[in-house]
Amino acid sequence: MPYVAPEDANNRLIDSLDEVMARHGNPPWRERELATERFRMVVLCWPPGFVYPKHYHPRADEFWLIQEGRIRVSFDEGPAKEAGPGSVLFAKKGTVHEMANIGKDRLIMIAVVIPNEQDDDVFLE
Repeated sequence: MPYVAPEDANNRLIDSLDEVMARHGNPPWRERELATERFRMVVLCWPPGFVYPKHYHPRADEFWLIQEGRIRVSFDEGPAKEAGPGSVLFAKKGTVHEMANIGKDRLIMIAVVIPNEQDDDVFLE
C-alpha cells in the first residue's frame, strides 16, 4: 500500500466505515484515513476479481482487517490462504504478498502499515 503523506489523510478524530463508504462510489477506491510519520491506515474497496500485485515492504510491517467480502492472499510464495469478514492478516517487513478479491461482491478492508515511509513498496513481476 503506497505511502500516505500526513497532510493527505483525513486524520479525523472520529470517522465511521459507513461514512467512508458513503463518500465513494463503485470500487475500486482507496481512502487515506489516517497518517503520521509513524503509520498509515487506508480503507480499501476492491471489485470482484481485483488483484493487488506481488510486492513487499523492506522496512514496514502491514496488517489488514477484512470488513466485507473474501480475500485470497499468498505470503512468501506459500500456499494461498482465504479469509473473510472479521479476519486479521499480517505480513511482517520483507514478507512478499499478493492479494485478490475472490468473492462475488466487493471486498472492504482496513490496511495499516508501520512505519509510514516513502518508497517502501517493492513490486515484483
